[in-house]
Amino acid sequence: MDKNILIIIGSPRCEHSNSDVISNSLKCKLINKNLNCSKIYLGKMINEKNTIIDEVNKSNVIILISPIYENSVSSIVLEFFETIFENKDRLINKNMKMFVITNSGFPEIGAGKSAITTCSLFARDMNFKWLGGINVAPGTLIDGRELGKTYKKLILALNIIVENICADKEISKEVFKLASKPFISPLIYRFAGRILKNKTIKNIGKDTFFAKALEI
Repeated sequence: MDKNILIIIGSPRCEHSNSDVISNSLKCKLINKNLNCSKIYLGKMINEKNTIIDEVNKSNVIILISPIYENSVSSIVLEFFETIFENKDRLINKNMKMFVITNSGFPEIGAGKSAITTCSLFARDMNFKWLGGINVAPGTLIDGRELGKTYKKLILALNIIVENICADKEISKEVFKLASKPFISPLIYRFAGRILKNKTIKNIGKDTFFAKALEI
């Protein structure tokens, strides 16, 4: 059976998002394995419900890549879930699979737990085969650029994900092990944060930086 992978970008920033950077690396690897792969941006077509359903119907594997806000997936992802659930009778493929990659601005891996759980519950209610999910933390260091040495473990995880999908296997435990620790030490991340904080205070002034709402 031909594998048709649909990558769904859940960031409202679309092509300018870190989610899209991750997807570009993943899509390239999938195409190199001669797998059919397409991509949609929910930020551009969330109101085009029929088009979204058509795209889902063309696929048998969904890979959702989304940022998380306040420990949750973006609002357009939730709207996507609602659209698909409300139109589940229109879906052709009864053996759909789903994998999720979230990315967070925080260095703590656990920040993505709630969002990934939400996605797994959606997959359960849709009778999709849940392949699992990983959180990229911190994702902010991608900063719209190609994945570099900082994310070598993520690149390795993506390689394994592609191999598993190509071979129609379960996602390897190695993928979740690679993503089980931050891609940069939280100590380094916090140290860099303090440097940025001090630089900002120097630029705008201490009173402005620490001002409360309505005091500026």
